Amino acid sequence: MHERTPTADAVEIMHRLFIQGNPEAQERLRMEHIKFEVAQHIHDLRASGAQTQKEFGKIVGVAPTIIDNLEEADYEGDFLVMLAHIEKAYWEHFPPFNTAAKGVYADVLRGTTITGLKLRLFRYHPNRKTPLMGGSQKEHRSMLMFDVKAQTSIQHILCEFAAWHAGFERNRRELEMFALAGMTEWCHLDGGLRGNFTGDPDAYIHALNIHTQLINAAIHYLETGERIALKQWRQDMGTQEEARYIAELENALHEKTFEEYPDAEWLVQTLIGFVGTDTGGN
Repeated sequence: MHERTPTADAVEIMHRLFIQGNPEAQERLRMEHIKFEVAQHIHDLRASGAQTQKEFGKIVGVAPTIIDNLEEADYEGDFLVMLAHIEKAYWEHFPPFNTAAKGVYADVLRGTTITGLKLRLFRYHPNRKTPLMGGSQKEHRSMLMFDVKAQTSIQHILCEFAAWHAGFERNRRELEMFALAGMTEWCHLDGGLRGNFTGDPDAYIHALNIHTQLINAAIHYLETGERIALKQWRQDMGTQEEARYIAELENALHEKTFEEYPDAEWLVQTLIGFVGTDTGGN
């Protein structure tokens, strides 16, 4: 039997004593985390329109004191029901101003781009006229095709993938609260940017997982030169779903869905290129 590693971290000690192995306590903790996510989301939604709590409350038909309690995570009622009500009322007051991508796989990338990646410095997509890191177009195409000999390029790609991992996790937490609230319309928000989305939040979470698994397969290839993880991704997806995945992303490129989001355009081109590589021999 392995001995438990000692720790002096008070939070870890409390977790071991009262949370670990206690499903009810774990669920309460999860809901508390979601409650704080809701609080931040409502604050960001109000801030995106530069409204006071009174002005925002008038728009969504909720008393300013309730808005304040929600933003402080002190609301004693069903905060998920209130979240759904506020989102619906806000949508009715401010209709969607952007068009969703044709396909959840593409749309979830647009959402992740809105929530933080748009302001990143490192963007590598093959059509960029002035590559930030210099180098020839041939070198940049090598990056796109995962030239495992180009170590510098590999590190840049891995940095890009790390940013997408962080963005996916952030959106996954946000989508979870929308799913729990039973919503089919919601806003992604970050830094004053707002994007409207419709559909099933669980379907978006599934799409995030698919993207994450493929990115992990690409990372595995970059680090080992083997495509075994890509083969596993293909097996898990199935032929029909893989075809849908590629079709949705290629259609998004054709429709210029990511024209204003170079990070997402780069990722789509990179993942399509990776899926299309020869899987034999590894």
